[in-house]
Amino acid sequence: MRDVRPQLVGPLRGASLACADDDVRASAPQIALDLSLSEDLQSWKGTADASIARLVAGPVRADHLGVLARFDGTAVQTRLAIDADMARLRGADFAAETLSLDARGLVGSGAPRLDGRISFARASGSDAVRRSIAEGARGLGETPVGPLAAKASLALSRVLADASGSAEFALLGEGPSARIDLIAPKLTSASGAHFTGSADSRVGYLYGAAQPAVLASGRWSFGGGDLPTGTMRLDRSADGSVTGLASLEPYSAVGSRLTLEPVRFSGDRNGLLRFATSADLSGPLAGGRVERLRVPLNGFLAPTGALALNGGCSRVAAERVEVAGFRLASTAIDLCSRPGAPLFSAGPGGLRGDIRIPGLKLRGNSGASPFAFDSGPAQIDLAAMRWSLARADIRLGEGESVTRFAADRLTGHGTAQGMAGDLVGARGKIGAVPLNMSEIGGQWRWAGGALSLDGGLLLTDAAPDPRFFPLVSKNAQLRFADGVIDATAGFSEQKTGTKVLDTVIRHRLDDATGFADLAVRELRFGDAFQPDKLTSLALGVVANVQGAVVGDGRIDWTADGVTSRGTFATADTSLAAAFGPVTGLTTTLTFDDLINLRTAPGQIARIKEINPGIPVVDGTIEYRLLGDNKVRVEGGSWPFAGGQLLLHPATLDFNATEPRRLSFDIVGVDAAVFLQSFGFENINATGVFDGTLPVEFDGLGGRIVGGRIDSRGSGGTLAYVGELSNRNLGAIANFAFGALRSLKYDDLSIIMNGDLDGEMITDIRFGGVGQGEGATRNFLTNQVAKLPLVFNIKITAPFRQLLTSAKGFYDPTIFIEQNLPALMRAQEEAEAAKKGAAAPVQPPESEPMR
Repeated sequence: MRDVRPQLVGPLRGASLACADDDVRASAPQIALDLSLSEDLQSWKGTADASIARLVAGPVRADHLGVLARFDGTAVQTRLAIDADMARLRGADFAAETLSLDARGLVGSGAPRLDGRISFARASGSDAVRRSIAEGARGLGETPVGPLAAKASLALSRVLADASGSAEFALLGEGPSARIDLIAPKLTSASGAHFTGSADSRVGYLYGAAQPAVLASGRWSFGGGDLPTGTMRLDRSADGSVTGLASLEPYSAVGSRLTLEPVRFSGDRNGLLRFATSADLSGPLAGGRVERLRVPLNGFLAPTGALALNGGCSRVAAERVEVAGFRLASTAIDLCSRPGAPLFSAGPGGLRGDIRIPGLKLRGNSGASPFAFDSGPAQIDLAAMRWSLARADIRLGEGESVTRFAADRLTGHGTAQGMAGDLVGARGKIGAVPLNMSEIGGQWRWAGGALSLDGGLLLTDAAPDPRFFPLVSKNAQLRFADGVIDATAGFSEQKTGTKVLDTVIRHRLDDATGFADLAVRELRFGDAFQPDKLTSLALGVVANVQGAVVGDGRIDWTADGVTSRGTFATADTSLAAAFGPVTGLTTTLTFDDLINLRTAPGQIARIKEINPGIPVVDGTIEYRLLGDNKVRVEGGSWPFAGGQLLLHPATLDFNATEPRRLSFDIVGVDAAVFLQSFGFENINATGVFDGTLPVEFDGLGGRIVGGRIDSRGSGGTLAYVGELSNRNLGAIANFAFGALRSLKYDDLSIIMNGDLDGEMITDIRFGGVGQGEGATRNFLTNQVAKLPLVFNIKITAPFRQLLTSAKGFYDPTIFIEQNLPALMRAQEEAEAAKKGAAAPVQPPESEPMR
């Protein structure tokens, strides 16, 4: 076929068009074609005007697509001119009112090349995209960058609500060198934001490379709409190296301010762009504030978009830091990387970095109190968002009022609300309060500007000689906010787990004041738990306690010192003391110095019975605690055998190794009542006695030293009114019993020395002894009655068995058995006296009685 040029002219229309997988669908497609071919079909020229009423391509939709293409060329090279426009373009996360393209270029056997212009109007991101950007800064809320990030992210969200833009473009290369460049891009937003490139500015995307990269050169300006304002320039040399400079104006938002020194860029032909600058940042920090935080920023930006800061050590410094009531003066911290690794990096793999801090040394104030914080090494794992701190040591205050807290290890990680972690091996002491806290461990949380801790601790006495044994708590809770520490804990005895007390504590850091409320609900003593498990002060003082203690106390402290008070009570308690068993003890202790165990004067103890060998009942003791393990006895009294038993004032020092001394007065004791109270049913007695019983006691027990009881005035009588208990005494013994079954005396003295729990030596002296009513009288007794008889009797026996000996003494049958030889000797001496012979009235001491 010669001299014939084939030509195709005419429209082509359809109702719809769809791909086999239905992924692409077109409604009302049509094309008007005007095509002219050469005779050999090796060249062509023409136009194509196509339109689609509605296009759906996966998640992308458009209400109109129009393309006008003009072409002229051969298979080797064809020139193209394309004008395209699209209306109401929508995707999953974006939309645009219009999109237009104007391109000119060449296609063929060589690499394609297209140049042109692309523009869009009223583009926007989806609600979900804008919301995620606006909320992206929430996790930084209590950091100095938080308000800045919130302002910038909200501004960016508004940019994406209505944006328009345009740029020249160039599509060139093929294979690994294929790229698209945007030339002189320009972006504006209804929010007022803008981004404008110079006429020679280019942003290239190497999409054909094994690792796609972005390359840029030129000058740009940006700002408006609450976004940071600045300029940036990048110059690319023929060899591919890059230098540049970026300048940003100070950026401020709600108390935060960021100033960047000019950012200097340098790079090589491989696309690695290095930068160096320094940031000066002020703003909120964990409920407080940081001023002029200076951070060096030296690193590199890879063509892939990955960002990294140089490795080694960088010093971060701040002019002033205020956090939770603490004010730190100018301070600095060294941040170091692992050898050969960047300090941190951010890219497609996320945020990574293993930051090491050799140690911390911070100084400042809390209120008027000096503050110091030291630590060993710290580590921050940015990938896991975890950190750890070793050997933390905090000191607040100075001198005797210093508050200390130390921990072997502290770990933490980020949470949705803030931070949380674990505390191991902590210990502390609050000011001058003489209590040590140790073995503190548990979980801590930081949220809403408050630090809280849940765990356990061991409480011990800080005194050189501890006043109580360690107490343990497994439910301690602590909260620190606004410069105030609030804590609660229940404490138990460490070995038995017996609950002892509950505490509520508050401490204010600004003025170093605080208080601790102590509550003892019911501390019960019994077989399983005794006071000596709680305090060494009970050793050698009380034992076998059966009863309970209730009460409450309060400790207050300021920078000037510590005060304490409290009230504790026990009712109907029984115990064993060095001077004998005690039952029915009821008392209330009002402390005006609880820590040092000092009470106000006039404390009253009511006691149902004390039994040092002779039971005394229904007594009252007035006393006070002097502290330093000393007790001042202000007096005591008991009704005793028709009279009184009175306790002299005395001071008892339970620290001393020498014995403690008490002195009791016996006043107006009625012999008849005394004997009846002990069940001497066969003995009648008259007489009133007075005396003094000095008692010494120590950890080995108690003893009477120089005790003396004397009869009053005209003396009294002793009479046996029962049956004779031994029928085989014989005639002489029966005769003696009848004669001595009733005695009267002018004076009677009892001298006592010995251990309450051991041998008691009792000297009994009868003076002016004669027969009483009911005694048998005869010639012998009448003669004996004329003699001035004095009986000196020594009894050596365990004191608590002395009453048995006393019964035997007052029982006439026993008396006759033990004293008849002496009476008969007295008769012999009387007869000898008639003959003029001198003889003693009586041996100075009777035979031993057992």
